[in-house]
Amino acid sequence: MKSFLILVAFTFTLSVYSQDLDWQLYTTVNGVEIYTAESDCHATNIPAQKAIIVKVVNTTGQNIIVEWDKAIWYNDELVTNYIANGENHYRVEVAKNSKQEGSCDVPFGPFYIYKDFIDLRSNTKLTKFELQNIIVTLL
Repeated sequence: MKSFLILVAFTFTLSVYSQDLDWQLYTTVNGVEIYTAESDCHATNIPAQKAIIVKVVNTTGQNIIVEWDKAIWYNDELVTNYIANGENHYRVEVAKNSKQEGSCDVPFGPFYIYKDFIDLRSNTKLTKFELQNIIVTLL
């Protein structure tokens, strides 16, 4: 029994450690830091995917609203260019001195960019993304 508990604790430690992301600073706007990281996502009821996860950190002493437009290229072709006006526009509120970040949980929301399938073959590959027209509004 003791060996089983040690094995369970070790497995839990590995699974928590493997979820740590390598955050890269994408940009800073008016005291707001935006980071991105690549993640392997194994959500329930959908095929495993590689994704770009976004994190917004509010380093100011005020609540804020952050807005941006997501531009996405698959196979070197801009695919968000012809989508209905506002469909790739995101607006999130972030409390003072706090953060909001994406996850692999469905529904994905504004902090998730699909990159590729992990186990399935697909000719569609994320080749570039940009967070454009970033606006920070103090509340």
